[in-house]
Amino acid sequence: MTLTRLVLSDLHLANGRKIGEANPMEDFFHDERFAELLEHYDREHGQTGGIELILNGDIFDLLKIKIDGEWPLEITEHVAVEKLRPCLEGHPRFVHALKRFLENPENRVTYLPGNHDLEMWFPGAQELFLRYVAPGEASQRVRFITGSDTYYLPEGIQVRHGHQFERIHRVDYGNMTRKRRDGSEVLFLPWGTLWILEVLNPLKERRSHIDRIQPLSRFILGSLVFDPRIALLFFWRSTVYFLRHRVFALSAWTDRIRKLPSMVREDLLELGGGYLAHAERALRKVRGVHTLIVGHSHNPRYKQYKDGKILVNTGTWVKMINLDLKHLGQASGLTYAVIEYEDSGKPRTSLMRWIGRQLPCEAVPYSE
Repeated sequence: MTLTRLVLSDLHLANGRKIGEANPMEDFFHDERFAELLEHYDREHGQTGGIELILNGDIFDLLKIKIDGEWPLEITEHVAVEKLRPCLEGHPRFVHALKRFLENPENRVTYLPGNHDLEMWFPGAQELFLRYVAPGEASQRVRFITGSDTYYLPEGIQVRHGHQFERIHRVDYGNMTRKRRDGSEVLFLPWGTLWILEVLNPLKERRSHIDRIQPLSRFILGSLVFDPRIALLFFWRSTVYFLRHRVFALSAWTDRIRKLPSMVREDLLELGGGYLAHAERALRKVRGVHTLIVGHSHNPRYKQYKDGKILVNTGTWVKMINLDLKHLGQASGLTYAVIEYEDSGKPRTSLMRWIGRQLPCEAVPYSE
């Protein structure tokens, strides 16, 4: 009896789509293929040791969900629940696939929230998720990792979503909320989250592809020529955001002036890269860990180093557009990691791409 582990991240389910209605905030269109994936592994391994499905962050893109017509900047438990509900309702095939997967008593699910579904930290959001996908005794086989960003496997493998590697997305897991005057708890949102809510989301309503292009900095520079209105809106909104949340949030004017150059470099330029180097540094520094599995950057990677350590990025199931010449034209979607075990118990980690059966046709998701 050998357990098989699947690691998926960055599916970014929003509130779904309706026939004939454009939804620029929805980027996940692979509900059927996700169901195929779970059915395949359950059929092949579900009866010989079971499967652990590790949902490694940004499974739901709760930052894209509006409440009363606005993207809320204060996330209470009630708001978190109300943001999750339309995502579950908007993807019934996805929900049914998870529910059917957990009908096998040998299977289990582990959920690590990322920076786009940080609301899953609240027990109320977790309870709603369980109500949809794991009713009854099945809920005992679902766990949420919320005390840190890391899921430790006993075989020398770490699973991390990866947002902690970037300062603009980093959270303090020992101090996740603050109390308002009415006594309700509100999530501390990192600067990167506020930037998405105040800068990127309004632009995505105009250009649904804007957050699916890498690197973003190259796209914005090109937009100065080909789409100047969007480029100027980007710079204007980013400047307002930066002044509001970074410059005027400091306690002293001397600090504001002194730290301004470094803040520009770290907060704005960090959006364009450097993630891989942070992940590599983390892998080198941790003793007893030979494999680090991450997501977050949407770039699928499998890299083995001279000392035998392995870094795996599970990529995303969102259709990305890469402007980097080194990766231009490469398919990037439907990737995931598989951890299998030899008879000796030694783990073997692979980066895979789901192909599944050939569909005769599929709906065109984008209206642009």
